Amino acid sequence: MMDAKDLLALFNRLYETDPVAAAELVDHRVVCNESFLSSDAPFVCSKRGDGVITMGVVGFVNGMARPGTGYVAAVYDDCKLTGFTVVGAEQ
Repeated sequence: MMDAKDLLALFNRLYETDPVAAAELVDHRVVCNESFLSSDAPFVCSKRGDGVITMGVVGFVNGMARPGTGYVAAVYDDCKLTGFTVVGAEQ
């Protein structure tokens, strides 16, 4: 387990090194089955409006975040990746 701020540093390094590759990697999603949502797996999945469950690299890496330290989130401006931040950290 790692603090979310340390995971954030890795994502920011990726973005600073190659923003285009970072965006392509972060924007890629894989379809997951319903068991991901009902299990105690620490990965962060999302459910689209059409009910399809997906996970991206940010959700996968967030499974390694130490509890209470928050989660990494991608930041977009006008549908363009502009960086990353930590959300949901306990104060």
